Amino acid sequence: SFHTTLYAGKLRQTDVPAEVAALGIRRVELLEMFLWRKPPGILRRALRRARGSGIVRGSGIPLPLPTVDYSRDTLNELRGARLRAGTQLVCWAVDTDLTITDADTRRAQLSHIATAIEAARFLGAPLLRITTGGREGDSGAVGQTVDTLRSVLPAAMAGGVKLAIENHFGLSADPHALAEMVTALNSPHVGVCLDLGNFREGEADEGIRLLAPHAIHVHAKSFAFGSDGEETKINYQAAMQALRAAGYDGVLSIEFEGDGSPADAIRKTKALIERYWNG
Repeated sequence: SFHTTLYAGKLRQTDVPAEVAALGIRRVELLEMFLWRKPPGILRRALRRARGSGIVRGSGIPLPLPTVDYSRDTLNELRGARLRAGTQLVCWAVDTDLTITDADTRRAQLSHIATAIEAARFLGAPLLRITTGGREGDSGAVGQTVDTLRSVLPAAMAGGVKLAIENHFGLSADPHALAEMVTALNSPHVGVCLDLGNFREGEADEGIRLLAPHAIHVHAKSFAFGSDGEETKINYQAAMQALRAAGYDGVLSIEFEGDGSPADAIRKTKALIERYWNG
């Protein structure tokens, strides 16, 4: 939600818990992509958006990530900021590619996931949001992704961290493929991070209904609002009804991706959630 000010260097991720607490919200989700000492340049920001964190999506080609700093000093600083703000970290979000077949690159990706699991545990997050990577429609990659998840699941379980796979880019953009993966794993420690805004136009209502029973975390996304307070691209009434019908009892993490004041957008998104969850 604070992406604009973070990228501009006007805010650091260590400031976010206090910003959230000032809005009367005591739970926060933080992102690996903002784990830096200083903001990346424009070119690197564009590469990260286009290619994800560390791997060119679907290609297995590694990218250097000099801006991501998993040093203990940085993690201590972030944990301290969260504790001082009196907030609970509900999720540590990282970008991953679970479809890689090249042995060396796959080992590097597994090492990255292990580091992220340990960071989530250290920071106090019960969930690690991950992504599948790969290419949408590549049915052959579903089995590879399930195998990769099985290989990292013991470390996640040992750390007390659940794995939440987001319907994001690549393979997971197909909600049916994502549901198939989670069903195949059949583990209480793996589920879906359901992003309400990551569907093609006209497919959101069906996709949300399909994934809601598998959801262990939800990204309540917003882009812009009409004069009536409704989100212009997402039917929040239908989304909340689907989640309630599925018995969802987890966190709804507000994720504003538009322009303008983050605080204002967070308040408006929160109001929509409360209106339709309780109504």
